[in-house]
Amino acid sequence: MERLTRAEVKSLTDREVQIACERIKRDYSFGLINDEVTPVENTRLLEEELRERDIPPDSRASGF
Repeated sequence: MERLTRAEVKSLTDREVQIACERIKRDYSFGLINDEVTPVENTRLLEEELRERDIPPDSRASGF
């Protein structure tokens, strides 16, 4: 997994940010990601972006 940059996250849509955050958390919790630092950093960055956009990070991205 590559580390995301703030510019990359800014270019994503609200839905893409929600989906990315949800998937990283899910894959990490299932042990599908070997790297321990990058997923945490990416999740932190995505959750910061969701807060800036006033979107609750725990809202279900796939609820449609």
